[in-house]
Parts: sequence; C-alpha cells; structure tokens
Amino acid sequence: MKTKLAIIETGLWYVPRNEIIKAETPEIYAENRRHLIPGFVVLVDHPKLGKILFDTGNADDWQSTWNDTMKQIYSFEHSYKLADKLKEMGLTPGDIDILIQSHLHYDHAGNIGLFKNTKAGKQIILTKAEAREAFVNVNLDDTGYSGAYWKREFLNIPGIGYKLIEEDTKLADDVELFIQVGHTPGVIGMIVHTENSGSFIFTSDAIYSSNNFGPPIVFPGLCTDPDNYAKNIERVRELQKKYNAKVVFSHDVEDFKAWKKSPHFYD
Repeated sequence: MKTKLAIIETGLWYVPRNEIIKAETPEIYAENRRHLIPGFVVLVDHPKLGKILFDTGNADDWQSTWNDTMKQIYSFEHSYKLADKLKEMGLTPGDIDILIQSHLHYDHAGNIGLFKNTKAGKQIILTKAEAREAFVNVNLDDTGYSGAYWKREFLNIPGIGYKLIEEDTKLADDVELFIQVGHTPGVIGMIVHTENSGSFIFTSDAIYSSNNFGPPIVFPGLCTDPDNYAKNIERVRELQKKYNAKVVFSHDVEDFKAWKKSPHFYD
C-alpha cells in the first residue's frame, strides 16, 4: 500500500474581505466587502500510520449552534457535513487514527466533537502556542467567541484531549508537520509525499491564497505577526522548491477548482 491523500470539500461561503486581504484604504475597509472562499480538510491514508485527518472543517450543526452574529458575518453558498463526506469514503470518525488541527478557528475545528471518545479524538495534535492563544482568549470573553475562535467547538468536550507540539514534527518519512507563525501564533502546515502525484504542501490559513503568497506578498487582515507571516512565506517557497511541491492554499476559490476532490485520491 502506498501513501495517498484526498481533499474533502467542506463548503463555499462569504466572509468579510477585510479578513482575507488587508484593506488597501480606509474607504475599502469601511465598505466591508464580501469575499467568497472554499473550505476543505485532508485525509491521508498511510500504510503505517493509518488514516490521518488534517482539520475538521465547519461544524456540521452550524445552523443550530452558531449565534446570530456569526451567521451575519459568514454566509454559505453551500456546506457539506464532514460525517457525510467520511461516510462517502466508507469511514466513520472512529476509523481515524490521527487527528491534526492546524489551528482552532471555526472553519477548521468545527467538528472536533465528532471525535469524542475515539482514538484520534483523545490526543488531537495541536501546537502549544495555538492552545495558549485559543484557550485563553475564549475564556476571557464571556460570549465564548473571540475572533474566529468558538469555544463550544473545541474546549471542555468530554472525551476530547490534545497532544501539544512545540516544534516541527515528522510523523513518517512522507508526512511532515511544520509550525507557522503569523496568522495565529502556531498554525500547523503539513507536507505529504506521494509516489505518483508528487509532494503537497498544505499551509492552512498561514497562507490563504496565491494572492497572499505573491510575489509580492499581500498581507491578510487577520494576521497576528506580519514579520513572521512574511518569513513563513519565504520558508514555504523554499520547501516548494526543495520538494518540487504543489502548494495547496486554504481559501483560494480559483486554486481550489484545480484540485480533484474526494472520494478521489492523489497517490
């Protein structure tokens, strides 16, 4: 068996453009334009590690659990339930061996609860810096919502635990995790090497799109550390060159059209 991966679409929705691209002028910022983005998670089927899931996407039950503010800020063209997408591939949450959360924003960590009391859910891989940022911020805000963090989706869920990492981590020779600072203090990126389809770099929200990637670099509106954001982009360029890799951006609607989606695999 060879390592293979599938890109699983979770939805297509509108967000404030000010989040994705730092407003060029005060007038553009005041307009609060809308911007269409896709979302996805990644399933890696590995001969030794088993089934790895990278992120969990928007909450399957967002319509009943999101508050009115979130529904006003984010509006879907369509959304897919992760449980249904896994079922299409003959899987359940219990079949996942390793769960990696790139970070804990609502559109990447919405379905952590699906994995409670599962092997993967008891030791979700997350960076220590991200845990510190997310857990503290949502507990300081009495609404349970801070920035793009939604407390109910990742904290105080019985049967859910976290395994925190502080440095780049190689899960296997062909699956590597690297930590990115900028979008938040600790976003996990993933590199997967396949035999026939080559190498893939998944940046998560450390680089939203080819527009942000540049050159020149275009900063997003949501950016906690611009200097390290720029340094990370240069690092990803080096990794891309080193492995002759394909960079898969997290929220690039045009780039997303180019990738084949589940149930199809790259191998």
